[in-house]
Amino acid sequence: MLKIRRSRPADNFTILPNALLRDDRLTYLARGVLAELLSRPSGWETNADALSDRARRHRGDVVGEGRRGLRAAFAELEAAGYMIRRKEKGPRGRFITVLEVYDVPQDRGTAGGTSVGGTSVGATSAGGTSSVSSDGRSTDEEDAGDQHSSALAAARAGEDAREKRMRLELDGLYASANQLDDDQLRRLLLQFERKRPQVYRDKRQRALAQLGREEPEALHSVRAVDLLSYKYALLHYWADDKPLPAWLTRFPR
Repeated sequence: MLKIRRSRPADNFTILPNALLRDDRLTYLARGVLAELLSRPSGWETNADALSDRARRHRGDVVGEGRRGLRAAFAELEAAGYMIRRKEKGPRGRFITVLEVYDVPQDRGTAGGTSVGGTSVGATSAGGTSSVSSDGRSTDEEDAGDQHSSALAAARAGEDAREKRMRLELDGLYASANQLDDDQLRRLLLQFERKRPQVYRDKRQRALAQLGREEPEALHSVRAVDLLSYKYALLHYWADDKPLPAWLTRFPR
């Protein structure tokens, strides 16, 4: 039985819809990120990498959320309609990309938002919603001239290419996992459980929760649960920029 003890703050608090905090389309990490962003004042600038740096600065590399995990949370929020990117004119007449953050999901067609490849800077507030920048660069940097803009574009293109390469690497790991037989899969999971018991339990619970939502009948399949648990284990290291340990990736040749 859960007992809730609430305080009654007079100031410095944020009101959020229960539907947001209980949106089962979102991971708990994405819900927490959204609550954090909505608690900030309009115009506050941050991005997934900055939030990761902040987390690790305050809690250390071991428990601070990794950059890829937070980038994935931002992507979740965009996909669910809580974040919308759009173009607007900056102070010097140049178009910039802003990222608006909402406490209720928005229809992209009616919110005036467009999904673009650029990063968001110089966020503004519209319609009473909280808005933040998705990167730490200032509007002045964005407007600094064609040469600087080209350099920024090249850097962003390089980052996009790296993300694509890393995604292909993860897809390759998943494909290799699919080739494991039941005994190989079980032995790798036993290694994971022995070396990282707390993380193992968390990934096992995530796998069970996902299957329960999406494929309840698969809960009766030991292999389905093991395979998804193992993929969550791979994602744990991949998302946090951690080297994949050899004991977790002894795939058959």
